[in-house]
Amino acid sequence: MFATGQKQITDCPFVANVFSNRFYATTNGQYCGNWHNGLPGHQLGDVPCISDILGARPCIKKPVRPIQTTAKCVLANQMAEEKKSMQVDKVLSADVVPKKFPVQAQNYCYPPSGKKGGQHDIAQEMGASNPLFSTSAQAYGSEMPMDHQVPDRYFPSTNYFTKAFVDSKPRYTGLSTAPTPSKVALAAALEAG
Repeated sequence: MFATGQKQITDCPFVANVFSNRFYATTNGQYCGNWHNGLPGHQLGDVPCISDILGARPCIKKPVRPIQTTAKCVLANQMAEEKKSMQVDKVLSADVVPKKFPVQAQNYCYPPSGKKGGQHDIAQEMGASNPLFSTSAQAYGSEMPMDHQVPDRYFPSTNYFTKAFVDSKPRYTGLSTAPTPSKVALAAALEAG
């Protein structure tokens, strides 16, 4: 391997033994049945069982829990009950628990039509009730809805996700294409103006 003069280092039996022990030894080759003081494991004498060692440890105290409110919170309980009463049976295909639709069919009221008549003289005489001059927009709200036409539930989306944002308004992440004037141009514009 390494030549020094006429001889190689590997020709020396001591050096070859040191090299082989250092480079080719396994990591678990240092394990043996002896303790660090040199005594074999079966000659140590009276070794306690693991159950005796674990039994001698002091009892572990329960971890501290957060403070729980034990007082009666009347307003908070009423709000929670009202929220629960607004909920409907869960739908399997939806990720949000549906709520009852707040308005029922008999509670709807529409304002009267504001159309006074058309541009023609006949339309002004007949008024907005003439079907000849009616538009498709007048069909909406012309009759009161019935129970089967009003939805019985809706799927609200909360703003819990956006409330967790740190910034009050979203940052501008677009590409700014406005030219940025140099300090020299800005100073010249100030002197000229």
